[in-house]
Amino acid sequence: MRRVRELLRQRRVAAIVVVTLLTLGLVGVVLTVTTSVGCSLVKSLVVRSTQCIETPTALIGQPSPTSSGGSQASPGVSSNPSPNPPDNPGSSSNPPFNPGASSYPPYNPAASPGNPPGSDYYPPLANAASGPNFPGIALTCRLPVYANGPGSGGFIVFPGGSFVADPRSAVTAPSPATGSATPPPYGGYVGWWGMTYDAKYSKWLPVPYAWVSPDGSRYAYPLNGDVYVETVAGGAQLDLGEGQRYGVLDVENDGVYVSAASQAGLWFLPFSGAAKQITASGFWQGVSHGAAYGTATSAVPQGAANTILKLDLASGAITSFFSQPTAQSTVTGFDLQGHPIIQVRYANGTAIFIATGPGTATVIAAMTYGAYQQPPFPEGTPIADAHGLWYSVGNGIVLFANNSWNPMSNIGGQLAGRCV
Repeated sequence: MRRVRELLRQRRVAAIVVVTLLTLGLVGVVLTVTTSVGCSLVKSLVVRSTQCIETPTALIGQPSPTSSGGSQASPGVSSNPSPNPPDNPGSSSNPPFNPGASSYPPYNPAASPGNPPGSDYYPPLANAASGPNFPGIALTCRLPVYANGPGSGGFIVFPGGSFVADPRSAVTAPSPATGSATPPPYGGYVGWWGMTYDAKYSKWLPVPYAWVSPDGSRYAYPLNGDVYVETVAGGAQLDLGEGQRYGVLDVENDGVYVSAASQAGLWFLPFSGAAKQITASGFWQGVSHGAAYGTATSAVPQGAANTILKLDLASGAITSFFSQPTAQSTVTGFDLQGHPIIQVRYANGTAIFIATGPGTATVIAAMTYGAYQQPPFPEGTPIADAHGLWYSVGNGIVLFANNSWNPMSNIGGQLAGRCV
């Protein structure tokens, strides 16, 4: 009986050992085919398991800005919905000038915001001739220009485009009447605000072109809170708007249009008679042919559009006249018919318009900003005469006439009047 019991005990131990070994074997198989370590072992043994799934490794990090695949936005890509094309150092940012091209495209309020309209058109100024003989219009006249300060004036003479200095341009405003303070420096010069050549009297005047009456007989300037009027031929000095601290906007044959610093409104100071407020609203930028042009507010935020308003000086009626989406417009001058010349600055470029009526304007120059040095572009206040619109541009003078731009001289300078 003892022998039988011993045999049964041995068999029970053996069974336990066998069961344990079988259990460990099953666990090992599961680990082998369901873990990365196990799959590596399987592969090393050249055994294929359906449980070993090939999973690609996820790359965590900054996406490449130059990547072109995928629909997700890359952090390296500009948020601008219409990014500029890549820079190409070997090509110009503007198309070549085509003398046979049609006139510039009309004003289009639906143009792409941020870009100047008609940006395929631009003044042919980048490759202007460098010698004295230019392909511009043949003229016989002298264009008054100046560099800076009294005594810097002279004439660009046509034909040829050469410069002749004129010592008579060393002028400043006369001292005020007895009891008034000495004129303060303006631009570093006492009694000087710019320069105009008065062809009627063959005299240089120390003020901008708009501060001289159309008939050339008078000019005005602000001084010590007053507005002074001088007679070019000589005579009594007028003191208008005493103590009001007006700024001169325009001088006409019968009086001076002025505005108050940092205040809305427009006033007229006649050479004889009482001052008159034309309007209490608006910030006005120029006056011509019975109308003033300006904006409702002094400024707008970046990216917002402003609107050029027209004020009828006789009736006081104000109407909307010109605007461009997301762009800011400024009246810089007038053509010979009194139409405002408007400079428009976009997020990506600039353009110049001639506005002939409410919502009716023609772009005469446009340029899209590029990454490299910009070609010359008309800037500043133009001067209109029978020849066309004169502009100073870079180191040169150009003339817009007959719907085309004509380089006239490789000598620059600030314009001081009509070519006479």
